[in-house]
Amino acid sequence: MRLDNQNEVQPDILLRVDRSLGGRSVVGADDFLEGAPELIVEIAATSASYDLHDKKRVYARSGVREYLVALTYEQEVHWFVLRE
Repeated sequence: MRLDNQNEVQPDILLRVDRSLGGRSVVGADDFLEGAPELIVEIAATSASYDLHDKKRVYARSGVREYLVALTYEQEVHWFVLRE
């Protein structure tokens, strides 16, 4: 998934809505998803700090509307919603 010129991330799960139905992402000619999907989910164990900080900032800056992080060791779920 390509969000911008600096970030090609590989989320565990994502949900995107087709552009014809109001979605904001598209599959490019090179088969990369371009633009922000509506929801990204990360399952985090050892990557929890990275997922809750660096990736969260990248996703918010790129316009991902909802971001869910499931922390396996802590048995917690953090759900972030981009408001503006």
